[in-house]
Amino acid sequence: MIDDDELKRLFDDSDDGKEEAKEELPKESAPEKEEKAKVFDHMNEDKKDDQPEKKDKEEKKDKPKSKPVKKETPSKEESKRSQPKEELVKEPQKKKEEPKEKTSKPKPAPKEKTTEPLQVRLQKIADDLRNKLERLRAERKENASDIPLKEREYLPNFPLSFRGTLFILLFLSVVLLVWSFMFQPFFRVQNIEIEGNIVLSEDRLIEDSGIEYGSHLFKGISGDPLDIIKLDYGRIEDKMIKEDPYIKDIQISVRFPSTIKMKVEERNKVAYIRMPDGYAAIDDEGTVIELVTLDKDDLSHAVICGLEVSGAVKGQKIDIKDEEDYEKALIVLGAIITADMNGGKDEYQMFRNVKEVRIIPGGNIFLTVVLPTDSELQVKLKDVTNINEDMSWLRYAIIKDAFKDLEDGAFDMTGDTYIYRKYEK
Repeated sequence: MIDDDELKRLFDDSDDGKEEAKEELPKESAPEKEEKAKVFDHMNEDKKDDQPEKKDKEEKKDKPKSKPVKKETPSKEESKRSQPKEELVKEPQKKKEEPKEKTSKPKPAPKEKTTEPLQVRLQKIADDLRNKLERLRAERKENASDIPLKEREYLPNFPLSFRGTLFILLFLSVVLLVWSFMFQPFFRVQNIEIEGNIVLSEDRLIEDSGIEYGSHLFKGISGDPLDIIKLDYGRIEDKMIKEDPYIKDIQISVRFPSTIKMKVEERNKVAYIRMPDGYAAIDDEGTVIELVTLDKDDLSHAVICGLEVSGAVKGQKIDIKDEEDYEKALIVLGAIITADMNGGKDEYQMFRNVKEVRIIPGGNIFLTVVLPTDSELQVKLKDVTNINEDMSWLRYAIIKDAFKDLEDGAFDMTGDTYIYRKYEK
């Protein structure tokens, strides 16, 4: 048994050891204490989390291994000796746990919410956007010098390419330019120039075209694509050719400034063909130019007689039953025109003085020619084999006054010797 004196001595020794341990421990600074407190906090949290798991594992392990164990009751002396040691172990643990309360990290005070007016906030947003745009522009200016012109993207989200946009802008500018010029005075008709007309007068051609002074130059441009490109009046040309048989061809085009030019090709009248109800004027191709009912003496050209006409329509070829006789008459007239052209610039033109060409079916050809003395000479031809030479000789004889003193009569050129016979009264 331990006496009371020995117990006091043991406790006194333990207190002295405590004081010596306190004196031997170095003093800790405030930051070190805070760090230790944080470490202890984490350790305690981990321990709390692990305690239920450890308990479960220990219970599971202890259950199968649990065996009846005899409990030994310690003696009073051993229990007394063990008590001071437990107190020595427990006391430093309490001292280590004390800093938890002292070194707890203070919570930051909640910030007060500042309310700004709506206009101020919007102004700030606008300033931020403006600053961003300026930065982007500055970056693009710095990088633009390194990118080739064809590869630059001026408007990345624009649906058209750079070339497409440039083409559209150029096209629109040209259209606007042309549109503005179209209303200028030099786009109005002020002059009409006509060339190639002999029979048709200028007033008649202008009236038939329907072109008016002061109208727009582009008003009559029409026809096929080539006419439009050439700025020609295609539809008006077709209309005039169809309505006026004297016009073989015509070209109407625009000439800047303020001018329309007409170039006319007329049909040449060569003769009249006798019909039951009048006369039909024809050209060298047999196209009907006029239908008249004048007297024979009032006609300006030769009259072809002896042909049976089936029909005659203006602007179309005349319909004759005997085409061979008709062709003979045209050949004779063509030879007379050739003789006049080769004979020089004499005052006497035989073509203008031929009054009649009569075709005898299957037979001879008769010409009625007015001489310079105003007397009439009837010429008899066999065929058209040497017609050009015959007409050239006849014209030369008339000019040299071979028939000057002769009265009206007949001149036979069918044989090798030409014979003149006077008409009997």
